Amino acid sequence: MIEPNPAWPTAAETTNILRFLHRFADLMSSGSNSQNLLCAARMLQAHIDLLNETEELLRVERAMSDANAEARKALEGRIGAFEIEILTLKSKLTEQQSWSEGVLAELERRIAESVRRAEQAEARLTILNEIPPAIAFGSIAVPLSILQVARAQFASLARTFEKSGDIVSQAMCEAGALSLDRAILDAGGSDVAEGRSQHAA
Repeated sequence: MIEPNPAWPTAAETTNILRFLHRFADLMSSGSNSQNLLCAARMLQAHIDLLNETEELLRVERAMSDANAEARKALEGRIGAFEIEILTLKSKLTEQQSWSEGVLAELERRIAESVRRAEQAEARLTILNEIPPAIAFGSIAVPLSILQVARAQFASLARTFEKSGDIVSQAMCEAGALSLDRAILDAGGSDVAEGRSQHAA
């Protein structure tokens, strides 16, 4: 509520002053004094009306100011809550980024390990592909080229024993050559016929 200024007359005093001015103007029914008194009364009334309007505007402005202060206080409270929420979200975002970086690092490590193993497997496969074909005798794998050489040696020994008349050694060598022929044939050897033709010669 607007407090009245002690220097201003009260409403009752103002009413009495206006009544006095009008009564006094009536007593002085003619002349400039009467007109001046009426003019003074009108001016006083105008100032009173202006003062009332000003006080009403001031009251409205103060009410709006109080409402704005309440709204500002409420907004400040919401801003504080938003700031706390933002800090919480930032903390969670930092944790999420840290977790994501850890997951990416682990994924990169596993990819690198998989690439390393793939390279090792490829290197082993290359080495295995470079090894010549072999035939398994029991639990021992013998390269096909060695078997072909051994067969040729058996065939050569058989011819030598045949010339010398050693029938037993010749038969043993021919049997060995025949066994090697079968092994090479089972492994898909391509020059068995050639070896046999040489053996026959």
